Amino acid sequence: MKKHDLTKAVLAALLLASPLAKAESEYPAADFEPVVIIQDVDLIAEHEKAAKERVATLQAQAKQEATSSTSAAASSADQPSSAPASAAAKAENPLAENYPIALIVLGLIGFMFWSNRQAGSKREAAVPQSVAPVSQGAQGGETGVARYLKNLSEPSKAGAAETGVARYLKNLSATPTSSARLTGVAKYLKNLESSAR
Repeated sequence: MKKHDLTKAVLAALLLASPLAKAESEYPAADFEPVVIIQDVDLIAEHEKAAKERVATLQAQAKQEATSSTSAAASSADQPSSAPASAAAKAENPLAENYPIALIVLGLIGFMFWSNRQAGSKREAAVPQSVAPVSQGAQGGETGVARYLKNLSEPSKAGAAETGVARYLKNLSATPTSSARLTGVAKYLKNLESSAR
């Protein structure tokens, strides 16, 4: 009860205080005026001119390197002329020198995976097959429950240790029960015993 009274009191106080809360007559962004930004054509022309100058200097450097490499190739016929090209390829792609390392690492990972698979298959082959798989025809189409009950009826095959289920079934067959109080499992076992005889 107190909780409801407190809630009602808080709501009433908020309703009574709402006229006291006044909004400012001017919002903080009341004097905002949008400004249109225009592209500076002169600045764009300067950037284009600087880019063209950089391209021209790079081309001049490439021509100088090509002429120096051809003169060096002419002086020594043993030296291959692909050195500037490989340097240019490395300059374009800095990861190019890491490709052989990556291939070696991938090869090692693949080898480890393959050897683990081979070792696993050898271990599986080395484990003796103590339990031979039983075919469906050898069991005669019996279910697991039917085989279990069959083993219970033959105590010599079942073994010396009696499970809790076996004790329950033994006690169930020892206690007389009326047919009206039989459970579904008891009815199934009774029908199974009568059909086996």
